[in-house]
Amino acid sequence: MRPRGLRSTISMLGIGAAVLSAAHLALITKAASASRFHLEEATIADVQRAIRAKEITAEQLVQLYFKRIEAYNGTCVKGAIDPATGLMFGEITPIENAGQVNAYMTLNIRGKRSRTDPVDNDPAMPAALETARAQDEYFARTGQFVGPLHGIPIAVKDNFDTIDMRTTAGAIADYANDKPPKDATMVAKLRAAGAIILGKTNLDEYAPAGIGRSTLGGQSCNPYDTKRITGGSSAGSAAAVAANLAICGLGTDTSGSVRYPSSLNALVGTVATQGLVSRAGIVPLTFSRDRGGPMCRTVEDTAALLEVLTGDDPRDAITAVAHSRQPVVYSNYTGRHSLAGKRLGVVRDFMIEATIADRENIRIGNEALADMKSLGATLVDPVDFSGAIAEIMTAYEPSFFTQTFPLAIPAGVKPIDHLAAIAGDPKLLPGGARGVNLRMLAAQNPRIEAKFRPALEQGLQRTDSLDARELMAEAEANAGAEGNMPVRLALEIELLRVRIGLRIEVRGHQHGHDLLALLQSNTSELEVLAYVARLGALHWREVAQEFLHRQINPAPVFFQPIA
Repeated sequence: MRPRGLRSTISMLGIGAAVLSAAHLALITKAASASRFHLEEATIADVQRAIRAKEITAEQLVQLYFKRIEAYNGTCVKGAIDPATGLMFGEITPIENAGQVNAYMTLNIRGKRSRTDPVDNDPAMPAALETARAQDEYFARTGQFVGPLHGIPIAVKDNFDTIDMRTTAGAIADYANDKPPKDATMVAKLRAAGAIILGKTNLDEYAPAGIGRSTLGGQSCNPYDTKRITGGSSAGSAAAVAANLAICGLGTDTSGSVRYPSSLNALVGTVATQGLVSRAGIVPLTFSRDRGGPMCRTVEDTAALLEVLTGDDPRDAITAVAHSRQPVVYSNYTGRHSLAGKRLGVVRDFMIEATIADRENIRIGNEALADMKSLGATLVDPVDFSGAIAEIMTAYEPSFFTQTFPLAIPAGVKPIDHLAAIAGDPKLLPGGARGVNLRMLAAQNPRIEAKFRPALEQGLQRTDSLDARELMAEAEANAGAEGNMPVRLALEIELLRVRIGLRIEVRGHQHGHDLLALLQSNTSELEVLAYVARLGALHWREVAQEFLHRQINPAPVFFQPIA
């Protein structure tokens, strides 16, 4: 194995203890003796250099990766097996040095790609090996690559539509057994550039969590220590790339689902600014924050994928910002060794030593900051978030602050009155490790109840809307015996708060940008309220389909496809 920095000691990966099958060893030995190509830690440049030098073909490379997947993609936890489905539904126990990571759920191999098409003989849907073989034939005939990602094996998170493989989002559901009618735009761009899709990877079911477990896919494990999680929700893609079961992977990110697993698996994950890459064909979680992005082992490879993935797409109106703009060649910037002119903010609220385990992470973070400063970066250390925190204080149950942040509510004061005062004067908010900090706040879910009258009234002072006051009165009048609002009224209060600009979320929904777009269009308020009510009454996927089909008329310009 070729040394390559931190990642060179594959024995640290938990998978290093596994014993390869005789066939796998024979294949690797044969390939190694015939060439200088090394599969482990291979980059895009390494692969394409080896193909040009005729040390390996795309087909041989895909075969090697499938052998690794066969060796390392097994179950990495212990638990009771449901006899009806063969899946683990209950409690699980991690296995030390399991030698498996459980990264892939579906492989791009004929007969293994769909439950509704067992024959799987459509010539228009070539499997991974067939695609590689066709690329080899093209290269032999022309001496040219089919594209910038010629021969590069990629793992795709299973919430991206793939025309040749089922898209499940990790769920056991009838609709998840069918192959989608077309590729997600990001997948289509990868294929057009020559990438070879090896398979679909595990994720937190429907992508809302961060532990890497789904009903269909089970638990993914961290290749560096199989007792630990990969992070999520792009868990399988992270494990696959870190364990050399693919060169790069695709993930999606709504609240950290590319960044978190990348950080736990020594990867370079990039979350594109919304509008830079298309969301079309991604199973949606929230319209306002969903983004896709590449996950690779090196900065150079991540940049190479991002160059291919960006651009406007008629299937996703938000990409209109990229229309007619000159594409950025990100690889031109990967060799620079200066951060001069860059301002970097340091969020110290997330670097609070809450446990002993935090100590090493903080030390490493401080070393990285020192490195960036030595390279010329200007550090804004720390960034002050007190104003932002104060703005959302009124969205939380007062008892949460009295229990979690004792300094936030001094003894002898009325909690609601004091929270309303903090919203108007952030200087009243105590910060630091024992005060109200982002680390602890981000771990909690806000609750809005009708009894928050003083805080809501403060917000009402920011609007002259009579109907807003009527909504508040209706909420007060219809609150239950314990002060809890019906869901419909809670959602109407969310709309009210969007109107008065508090920008908070209710019951886990984050649709502020969508609602603002509706309010700024010609859509009537009645139709807006109908949309908000549906958010609470329907499954999120149904809501997404309704909105994409523009069943609310007239459709807001923000959501219309570009002609």
